[in-house]
Amino acid sequence: MLKAGQVLYDNDPRYRGRQVEVVRIEGACAMCKCGPRLVKIRLEYIFDDGKPRRSGYSTVAQTESASPSTIVIQP
Repeated sequence: MLKAGQVLYDNDPRYRGRQVEVVRIEGACAMCKCGPRLVKIRLEYIFDDGKPRRSGYSTVAQTESASPSTIVIQP
Protein backbone atom coordinates (compact mmCIF):
# COMPACT_ATOMS: atom_id res chain seq x y z
CA MET A 1 0.00 0.00 0.00
CA LEU A 2 1.44 3.33 -1.07
CA LYS A 3 1.46 6.11 1.52
CA ALA A 4 2.68 9.69 1.95
CA GLY A 5 6.39 10.06 2.66
CA GLN A 6 7.35 6.95 0.69
CA VAL A 7 10.21 7.26 -1.83
CA LEU A 8 9.74 6.02 -5.42
CA TYR A 9 12.56 5.21 -7.83
CA ASP A 10 12.28 6.00 -11.54
CA ASN A 11 12.78 2.89 -13.73
CA ASP A 12 13.50 4.89 -16.90
CA PRO A 13 17.18 4.38 -17.89
CA ARG A 14 17.34 8.01 -19.11
CA TYR A 15 16.70 9.24 -15.53
CA ARG A 16 19.01 6.85 -13.69
CA GLY A 17 18.93 7.37 -9.93
CA ARG A 18 15.98 9.81 -9.92
CA GLN A 19 13.83 9.62 -6.82
CA VAL A 20 10.48 11.21 -6.03
CA GLU A 21 8.71 11.45 -2.67
CA VAL A 22 4.97 10.79 -2.37
CA VAL A 23 3.19 13.82 -0.90
CA ARG A 24 -0.43 12.61 -1.11
CA ILE A 25 -2.73 10.21 -2.95
CA GLU A 26 -5.57 11.69 -5.02
CA GLY A 27 -7.91 9.10 -6.53
CA ALA A 28 -5.95 7.13 -9.13
CA CYS A 29 -2.84 9.36 -8.91
CA ALA A 30 -0.01 10.04 -6.51
CA MET A 31 1.20 13.60 -6.12
CA CYS A 32 4.98 13.45 -5.73
CA LYS A 33 7.71 15.97 -5.07
CA CYS A 34 10.70 15.89 -7.40
CA GLY A 35 13.02 18.69 -6.36
CA PRO A 36 11.00 21.93 -6.31
CA ARG A 37 8.30 20.52 -8.64
CA LEU A 38 5.14 18.59 -7.83
CA VAL A 39 4.47 15.79 -10.34
CA LYS A 40 1.38 13.62 -10.80
CA ILE A 41 2.00 9.88 -11.29
CA ARG A 42 -0.75 7.39 -12.07
CA LEU A 43 -0.91 4.55 -9.54
CA GLU A 44 -0.91 1.95 -12.33
CA TYR A 45 2.68 3.04 -13.16
CA ILE A 46 3.96 2.38 -9.62
CA PHE A 47 5.21 -1.16 -8.95
CA ASP A 48 6.20 -2.83 -5.67
CA ASP A 49 7.11 -6.36 -6.80
CA GLY A 50 10.84 -5.68 -7.35
CA LYS A 51 10.86 -6.94 -10.97
CA PRO A 52 13.23 -5.01 -13.27
CA ARG A 53 11.39 -2.69 -15.67
CA ARG A 54 12.31 0.06 -18.12
CA SER A 55 9.37 2.33 -17.39
CA GLY A 56 7.24 3.47 -14.48
CA TYR A 57 8.28 3.82 -10.86
CA SER A 58 9.26 1.28 -8.22
CA THR A 59 9.05 1.32 -4.43
CA VAL A 60 12.20 -0.84 -4.34
CA ALA A 61 15.53 0.55 -5.58
CA GLN A 62 17.11 -1.48 -8.37
CA THR A 63 20.62 -2.63 -7.54
CA GLU A 64 23.45 -3.01 -9.98
CA SER A 65 24.08 -6.61 -11.02
CA ALA A 66 27.79 -6.58 -10.17
CA SER A 67 29.46 -3.59 -8.62
CA PRO A 68 33.26 -3.61 -8.10
CA SER A 69 32.91 -4.07 -4.33
CA THR A 70 30.88 -7.28 -4.74
CA ILE A 71 33.05 -9.06 -7.32
CA VAL A 72 34.85 -12.03 -5.80
CA ILE A 73 37.55 -13.79 -7.82
CA GLN A 74 38.39 -17.30 -6.71
CA PRO A 75 41.21 -19.45 -8.12
